Amino acid sequence: MPSAAGVRDILAPHLLGRLEDGLVQFDVLGCEVIDYGRRFTVAIELFAPDGRWRVHLECDSTEHRIFDGNPPEELVQAVAVSLRIRLFEWWHTKDSERRSAKLGERLS
Repeated sequence: MPSAAGVRDILAPHLLGRLEDGLVQFDVLGCEVIDYGRRFTVAIELFAPDGRWRVHLECDSTEHRIFDGNPPEELVQAVAVSLRIRLFEWWHTKDSERRSAKLGERLS
């Protein structure tokens, strides 16, 4: 069973670097995985158009299967895509939805 650091290492190649959705572009600098047992959080540090941010994205028990031994590449890619989608949703809703605003912390 991979540790939180092991899961970070599995997800990092799918999350780090330049991400864009057609409206905004991020430079993802790093990520950290925090395991809570049946769920986990991925903290993503990034440069956005208005500065540097850390965003905490919670994952559920379905995605927690990534901790089970050697996860299939399809699962890793699905979790990474889900995280990228939620990251862009956070960006586009952080100024209008309180729940989204709480996920991000401005670092600069």
